[in-house]
Amino acid sequence: MNCLIHPSIHFHYAGLFQREDTWIHPARIETTFEIIYMVRGEIFLNEGNQSHHLREGQLLLLEPNVLHKGSAHTANVSFYWLHFSLAPGVTLPFSTRLFERFENVSLLKELLHCHNLPAVPDYLVNSILLHILSELCRLSAEHEPRLNASAEKIYEWIRINADATLSVERAAKRFGYSSDHLSRICKKSFGVGACTLINRFLCEKAKNLLCNTEKYVKEIAADLKFPSDKAFIAFFRYHEGCFPTEFRNRFGKIHMNNH
Repeated sequence: MNCLIHPSIHFHYAGLFQREDTWIHPARIETTFEIIYMVRGEIFLNEGNQSHHLREGQLLLLEPNVLHKGSAHTANVSFYWLHFSLAPGVTLPFSTRLFERFENVSLLKELLHCHNLPAVPDYLVNSILLHILSELCRLSAEHEPRLNASAEKIYEWIRINADATLSVERAAKRFGYSSDHLSRICKKSFGVGACTLINRFLCEKAKNLLCNTEKYVKEIAADLKFPSDKAFIAFFRYHEGCFPTEFRNRFGKIHMNNH
């Protein structure tokens, strides 16, 4: 099965950090890349001469062999962390290091789950890491000059406002377009129509709540403005191919730390 393992990318270790009392990131120089995704709270971090203020929903990719350390204490913090390395001479195909959003948070939990199972082939964990990096590559490409400002505003507005009540008609009205014109803009800029984009963000919000909160399905349905938990379950099952509780229980084995 070695042919299924990418020879240039090597996964090392990962975990979920959780801390309720006051905490500051320790000073470290890692020989690996490190991904930090903020689930809850905020972190003030210096990386070499750069200062970062990470908030909930943001993702930071730290460079290897550069000192990074906390610059202020915070409390009630939770974040995923993931270490990987590249083969000598290999570089990542994108230059962005701070991402304002990362919708596929369930990939991080899936990677942790697979990594902590008693016996999992390396190619499975490696494939999830490749999926995460490909998503970062896609997000980085979306901010290249080819994406016009109007399309970016539409994308961000839909992402922020996606819930069960958001329709293509309402989104189009917000920007003064017809539904067909809005869908054409989305299709041209993002490869999918407005309806698919709304459902994609809604699914990712649902998966994030299922993965990173202890809320009941009924509470999540209400948060996402579904008329009932049954309507939410039907929506989730149609788009994800499983019940919300099945999805939540699928990735239960994770490594957690608080220091």
